[in-house]
Amino acid sequence: MAVVKKNVTLKMVAERVGCSIAVVSTVLNSAKGRTKVCDKTRQRVLEIAREMDYTPNYASQSLKANSSRTLGIYVQPKPWSGLANQYEMTLFRGIEKAAREANYDLLLLNISLDSLPELCGARLKERRIDGVLLLHCDPNAAWVNPLLDISSNVMALDNDQEHPRLNRIEFDNRAALFLAVGTLVKRGYRRIAFAGSCIPTPEHDALRRELFFLEAVREYGLTDTLVFHTANCPVGIDEKTAFCQAEGREALYYFRSLPEPPDAVITYNSLVGEAMLQEAVRSGMQIPQELGILSVDNPVLPVTHAPRLSTLSHPLEAMGYAGTEELIRLIRNPASDSSPVVRVFKPELQEGETIRLLS
Repeated sequence: MAVVKKNVTLKMVAERVGCSIAVVSTVLNSAKGRTKVCDKTRQRVLEIAREMDYTPNYASQSLKANSSRTLGIYVQPKPWSGLANQYEMTLFRGIEKAAREANYDLLLLNISLDSLPELCGARLKERRIDGVLLLHCDPNAAWVNPLLDISSNVMALDNDQEHPRLNRIEFDNRAALFLAVGTLVKRGYRRIAFAGSCIPTPEHDALRRELFFLEAVREYGLTDTLVFHTANCPVGIDEKTAFCQAEGREALYYFRSLPEPPDAVITYNSLVGEAMLQEAVRSGMQIPQELGILSVDNPVLPVTHAPRLSTLSHPLEAMGYAGTEELIRLIRNPASDSSPVVRVFKPELQEGETIRLLS
């Protein structure tokens, strides 16, 4: 038969110490009030509490503080998303670190693709959570504004889509593509191509990066515009498959088939770049002598071949940390105006071996 240990209460500690419950509460729970406690009594309360193995009642503390000290995490369902993936897990490491430092717990609101975003609002209404962190959030989704009507304590991570009410942590995609094109131009490349997404409905980031690539090549005065995307992909690529890897291989085949192939390619993410690099090495190409490859985002796959992919950093862990830190700050100190919090993270070149060195 299981033995259930009886919880030690403030009253039980007070009886052992020989003082009032208010005194014990002031010492152990940092209760606010007019009760003053001398150092000798404080030390005696702490000593007895340790002896009795007193543990504060979480539910009672949450009720008094009107705070659950818990944040919800909602991953908007996508065929390829989930916390088992490196992208989400890298964000999560930053989230977890910031939450732990602030003594906050995390509640995962969805694991399967069947979970609905209404869960976020329900948990906020129940005060089970104090705020929500959104991954893969589409600000134009019908559920976003109703969620913000319930609480403004919502933070979208890695999202550069403007919304008048939604707090967000943003990666500067424009800066990334200008840095990519500018870096390649400085290294002597002139026929610079872009390997974009080929799925029927590309993700927002992929489209933005393609748009900024076109803007950058015009800014740098490059005459040829070489883009591989859905419109000229010769095969159907389904987002339910390993589509980034297929995009990388197909982009390489396409660019090599051109009468004047590019001398460098920027890929819209590192999975595409890694697949392109692997296929190029497999087919006997000399990298970067025959083709330079530069990818947006951090490398995903372990380095199992030479050369090492050159990338533009996408500081996901730092973004997860910053978003969680900002959300907790907003919970503790609500903003006096209605303007959303927006923090922007810039890219940095991570020098690999797939583009020429500066001469």
